[in-house]
Amino acid sequence: MDNIDNNQSKGLISLTLTESLERFSYYGMQAILLYYMYYSISRGGLGFTPSTAASIFAIYGSLSYLAAACGGYISDRILGGKRTVSLGAIMIIIGQLILSIPLSNMILLLFVSLIFLTVGMGLLKPTITTMVGNLYDERYNTRAYRFTIFLSGINIGAFLAPIIIGFLGMHVNFHLGFFTGAIAMLIGLCIFEYHTKDYNQNNSIYTSDPIEPYEVRKIFDRILFCVVSIALVFLLMYSFDAVNLTNIITLLSVITVVIPFIYFFVIITSNDTDPAERRGMLIYVILFIGAAFFWGIEEQGPIVLAIMANGNTDNDFTIWKYGLLTFFIVVFAIIGYFLHKKTDSKLLKLFTAAIAVFFILIAALHNGDFYVHISRTWYQAINPLFILIFTPIFAKLWHHHESSAIKTFPIGVLLASIGCLVLYLPIRFLNGGSVNPLWIVLTVGIICLGEMLISPVGLSVTYRLAPKNFVSQMMGVWYLSDAAGQAINSQVVRYFSVENVDYFLVLGIIGIVLSALMFGILHFILRKVPKK
Repeated sequence: MDNIDNNQSKGLISLTLTESLERFSYYGMQAILLYYMYYSISRGGLGFTPSTAASIFAIYGSLSYLAAACGGYISDRILGGKRTVSLGAIMIIIGQLILSIPLSNMILLLFVSLIFLTVGMGLLKPTITTMVGNLYDERYNTRAYRFTIFLSGINIGAFLAPIIIGFLGMHVNFHLGFFTGAIAMLIGLCIFEYHTKDYNQNNSIYTSDPIEPYEVRKIFDRILFCVVSIALVFLLMYSFDAVNLTNIITLLSVITVVIPFIYFFVIITSNDTDPAERRGMLIYVILFIGAAFFWGIEEQGPIVLAIMANGNTDNDFTIWKYGLLTFFIVVFAIIGYFLHKKTDSKLLKLFTAAIAVFFILIAALHNGDFYVHISRTWYQAINPLFILIFTPIFAKLWHHHESSAIKTFPIGVLLASIGCLVLYLPIRFLNGGSVNPLWIVLTVGIICLGEMLISPVGLSVTYRLAPKNFVSQMMGVWYLSDAAGQAINSQVVRYFSVENVDYFLVLGIIGIVLSALMFGILHFILRKVPKK
């Protein structure tokens, strides 16, 4: 029994390291990809306009989450967990290596690499999360613990990526940054392959529901129908001389937004769905729209904030000495409290105390205030940093108070709207073209609070409202809310510029109206849905 427990712990560590390195690769690439696309050729970029680069970036993120909704199906029914993760990692490595090739004309290779990266992430991300869930026998009451460790590892990788890869990409060259991401994913793949025996519990790495021979024809017909439909649309576009990058992005956006609603229509009208479940699905559609809006705002960070950080943010500023000292004391007090409660490791406590003393002494003994220069890619580290800080706090909150979508979803949307309005203030009333970074930090912090209210509840409410015959399939639908949000984003971000001072105001007002509608509708309807 002890040997099994030891293997399971090692399995958790290996899966966490693999996913952390995948997120390091993904967010590192994400931190420099936008700049790479719209920087001029003389500066090592591809020379797209900022609006075109922003649209490509958003639709790439959208298609990645759309692929993630399909990745679990491939794992469960075709390849099995281990082969799906390995194939996904290999495709990510190939995609990053293609981006690291310093050729004179990389535009075609850019789109080839994004295809590899999209499919690779779609295969790896949902599958490895499922493998963590299947790691332990059900008699082990450790599900929350293992996912807390797993999510912490993800956010550590996401936090370090913009700092390390972002620095290499912006201060050396973009191709070195992409190559670093490829190496990180290669290391993650090696860790995953080496520790197979540690996470192979209950044959969870194999297909759980293999496709039967009689199903092959039906699946083939559906794939053929989709391919022929898209081909006919492209043929129609070609006949009107409308095949260009902007229209292709628009087409992909429409397809991504329409897919989940077609899926909802099929479920709601199915004979396997009873009237009570239909009411639950109608409520879920409302929640889905709210979640899609939220993710659309949240995913503005790597695009809109990146453009602002490049030329409209004051990246050189002064930090008040005693303010920084107070910040260090509060942060390490919180960390120390959780270490005291959660671990008996004296070495870990001593190491943390030494780091705390080091930073506090630097702040206390420094002569005068601190002058800081922020690299433009470092803004992408703010979100995962806040998630790392908020996760233990909200985990404690959800442990003592049952979360309810009737409250959390509308509040999450409202917080995203407030975040937009906060950033509107300095653009409209203060320095205009030069925004203090603290406004961005405050905006991202408020939006991250919203994420804490929506993300942890999303899968729970999906399970609660899903018809009993569609529960497994509906769990993948949650990814489509992010895909739909980013698809809409690919059209919205075209209108962003610092000169367009009403951009954040309009988004904020739309969010407030949507939040109010959700409050009103859900207050009267959601509580009437019977619990499972």
